[in-house]
Amino acid sequence: MAWQFGPYRVDELIARGGMGEVHRAYDTRHDRFVALKLLTDRAADDDEFRKRFKREAHAAARLREPHVIPIHAYGEIDGRLYLDMRLVEGHNLSKTLALNGPMSPETAVDVIGQVAAALDAAHSEGLIHRDVKPSNVILQGDFAYLVDFGIARPLTANTDITGTGEALGTLSYMAPERFGSGPVDHRVDIYALACVLFQCLTGDKPFTAENPLAVIFAHANDDPPSPSERREGVPTGLDRVVAKGMAKDPGERYASAGELAAAARKALVSDSTKRLPPVPPPVPVETPADAPVEVPPKRRGPQWKIVAAMVAVVVIAGLAIWWWPKTYIIEPTPTTPIPTPRELAAPTNPPCDGTFIVIVGSAVTPANYTSDLRQFLAENVGAKYLHAPTTGCSSLRTHIDGTEIYSVYYGPFPDKNTACAKRNSVGRDSFVRRLDNSSPNDRAVSCR
Repeated sequence: MAWQFGPYRVDELIARGGMGEVHRAYDTRHDRFVALKLLTDRAADDDEFRKRFKREAHAAARLREPHVIPIHAYGEIDGRLYLDMRLVEGHNLSKTLALNGPMSPETAVDVIGQVAAALDAAHSEGLIHRDVKPSNVILQGDFAYLVDFGIARPLTANTDITGTGEALGTLSYMAPERFGSGPVDHRVDIYALACVLFQCLTGDKPFTAENPLAVIFAHANDDPPSPSERREGVPTGLDRVVAKGMAKDPGERYASAGELAAAARKALVSDSTKRLPPVPPPVPVETPADAPVEVPPKRRGPQWKIVAAMVAVVVIAGLAIWWWPKTYIIEPTPTTPIPTPRELAAPTNPPCDGTFIVIVGSAVTPANYTSDLRQFLAENVGAKYLHAPTTGCSSLRTHIDGTEIYSVYYGPFPDKNTACAKRNSVGRDSFVRRLDNSSPNDRAVSCR
C-alpha cells in the first residue's frame, strides 16, 4: 500500500540492505519515479549508522562523472534520513559473469576503462571507493556504472577498520596494505580494478580459497596469476597489466586507474591474441645422496604488521561483507556544457486525443532545459520532446513550482498495452501517460 513521505508517494519495496531500504516512489515535486532509500527504523537512533548514511549521500553527491552513480537529493524528513535516486535497470557485473562466463578481452577492457573513469573522478575529489568489485559495477547494455560509495572515505583517512572493529571491503579484491597499519591511498582501488580485470578475462577471482586467511596471505605474498594461463586467447600483454596493477608495493602500481585502462587498451592493439609457448616440464635428474642441497632464494614475505593484522581481520571481514548495505541503481547526471536553446529543434507536441505516450525524462530547471533534453534524447534514439504547457492535455503536469516542464517521450501509442510494452523495453524510470483531459496528472498509467 502506498504511503506519503514528504513530497514522495512511496510504493513497493525494491530491496533492503544492512542500514537502508529502497522503495519505488513518485516524486510529486519533479513529476518522476525514483528509487527512494530510507534509513531503517532499526538504525534510526544509531549514530554510527546515521554517520555512514550521510557519508554515502555526501560522497555520491560530490561526483559528476557519467560512469558514477550520483543522487538527486538527500536530506532528512520527519527525523528520517533519505536518498532520492533515479532508478535504472541493469545487471551487475558479477551476475553477468556468472550467467555468461568470462568476457572477450575487448569487452573486458572496455568495461574496465569505464570503471577507471569513475575512479579517477572520485580520486580527483579526494575519495577512495575501497570496495571496487564486480557486484558494484552495473551494466546497462554496454554502459558501465560504478556504484556503492557507501564505504568511501576521504584520502586522509588511513584505517580500514571501523570503531567497532569491522573490516571495510571485500577480501578477494583488497590490496595488501589494507591488512596492515600503514597509509592507504587511491592505489588500493587500482589494485582492486586489476583484480576485476582478471575476473572479467577469466571468470575467476585472482586468489581463491575456502579459508579467508589463505586469501589474505595470497594477496600479501603470492605473485599475481596470469590471465592468459587461465584462459586461451587472452593477450599476454594483459598479463603484464594485471601484474603491475596488483603489485604488492603501491609505488610499483599504475599511478591512476586511467593509466591502467590505457595500458590494457594498448595491450589489445600490440599483443592481440598472441600467446607465449608453453614451458616444457623439467627433466627429472637424480641427485646423489651426499650432494649439497641448494636453498632457493628467499621470497619477500609479508611484513610482520601484515601477518598480525591478518589474524585480527579474518573473522570480522566476513561480517562486514554480510552487513554492508547495497547501493541502488540510478542514472548519471548529465555533465555536458549547457548549449543555447536554439540548438534544439522545436518541440513535437502530440495531440490530446486519448492516445498514450511513454515519458522517459523531464527537464524542469530553466538553466538546464537544453542540456537535460539533449541528454535524454541522446540516450533514447527515436524519442521526441514536448512542451507540456502547450499540449492542451490536463493529464500532463505543465508546471513545477511555477516552472514550465519539457518532457522527452516515445509515442503516441494507440492503446495502453502497446505503450506499456514500450515502457517495459525502455525500463529505467520511464512511465506511461494517457493524453486526455480527465486522467489525473499526478498518477501514471499502471502497467500491471
